[in-house]
Amino acid sequence: MRKFRILAAGLLGAGILLFSGTANCARAAEPAEVQVENEVADTRADYVISVNRTLNCITIEQQKEDGTLMPVKAMVCSCGREGNDTPEGTFQTYAYYEWRKMVDNTYGRYAVRFNGKILFHSVPYIEESPDTLEWEEYNKLGESASLGCVRLSVEDAKWIYDNCKPGTVVIVYSDSENAGALGKPDAIKIEETSPYRTWDPTDTDGNNPWLTGKAPYVPFVGTIEEFDYAAYADRYPDLKEAFGYDRDALYEHYMTRGVDERRIAVSY
Repeated sequence: MRKFRILAAGLLGAGILLFSGTANCARAAEPAEVQVENEVADTRADYVISVNRTLNCITIEQQKEDGTLMPVKAMVCSCGREGNDTPEGTFQTYAYYEWRKMVDNTYGRYAVRFNGKILFHSVPYIEESPDTLEWEEYNKLGESASLGCVRLSVEDAKWIYDNCKPGTVVIVYSDSENAGALGKPDAIKIEETSPYRTWDPTDTDGNNPWLTGKAPYVPFVGTIEEFDYAAYADRYPDLKEAFGYDRDALYEHYMTRGVDERRIAVSY
């Protein structure tokens, strides 16, 4: 890693953009490129992002005025799985996207390109909406799982998106023993039974149920035999007054009106 540190410092001083060939194993689709405009000087700090593709973790170091590097942040990530390895080398960031469509028609948030089709981005979403997280893939953070890109939690992807300006040096390397100066953080796991599982727990969106404590609306899709009509009546006094515990009437109300009124007929 010493030679990487020397090269990184030189790159930051010279502003040279390096690539080690075009990679074909990323998740990012290839519509028109959106480049970041540098109309005014970017006064943000200079960082080096070191990606350990073996241990699936990242160390971010800030370059001090004397040229030395100070570790400031560690992240857990998912690099490319076998056959889709994240390419090793030294690169620089150069294109930023709040949402980015991937080649498998999923979406990544806070995507930052650094090597051809290879980007940093969040764990994939089914749609361009923060409540459609592929939670099973989220639970793979900390292990190799991607098609070549470097997946992160929303919090960490946004940190790079917000703080690491274009031209930030990215070093991708392999080391099975040393996770970096700050170690490898523990990955958050989402329970399969959690009603919040389609949201990233680190997302600061005001509608995130991990923050608000309010479960997202989930409609009942079962048969009348599976419908808990008594619980439905007990939850809504107006329905209990109108229908009592008449299963057929309560089920008909839910199917014809309750869904549209976003009435809750499932247990969380």
